Amino acid sequence: MARPRNFDDDAVLDAAMMTFWRNGFEATTTRMLEDATGVGIRGLSNAFGSKEQLFETVLKRYFAAVQANLEQVFAAPGRGAIDMVFAGFSQPEPPEAIAHAGCLMVNTVTELERTNAAIRALVTAYRAYWKDGFLTALRADGIDDADARAEFLVGALWGALGQIKLAGDKAAAIPLAEVVRATVRGW
Repeated sequence: MARPRNFDDDAVLDAAMMTFWRNGFEATTTRMLEDATGVGIRGLSNAFGSKEQLFETVLKRYFAAVQANLEQVFAAPGRGAIDMVFAGFSQPEPPEAIAHAGCLMVNTVTELERTNAAIRALVTAYRAYWKDGFLTALRADGIDDADARAEFLVGALWGALGQIKLAGDKAAAIPLAEVVRATVRGW
């Protein structure tokens, strides 16, 4: 008979997510996961499977959280929604905030060849989700060449998030975000 879990799945997944987010999939060790979650590797494996399966679960959780936030941002589609996305980079964060680690999905791009097809599919779906949000916003304002401009916005967003990861500071994205905001206002 299996023993009941003596931990909160949500708390464990949140702790694992922060660990993967700060360190990446490859650099996150089982010891780091044990320390962050307070659950031994056997307990983690029994509950969530392998490290890769845990990572996939964490990415799905992250994606769902981003979707919930973006539903509010894109509730009134148009350039204003796009501006809100890029203006967010200018919001100050405390030094320990996870925002200084960039985006978990964007950070994962550099590790895709070392992960399974399901993880690659999640990252691809996440990118498509952003593009669809930008595309809907652009079309709502009747912006010409919306598809190409939505691609530009996704590239700019992912570039800004990459800047954050590289610098370890959310403020590193501000110059690019300001250029994007000015560009979008000119469309």
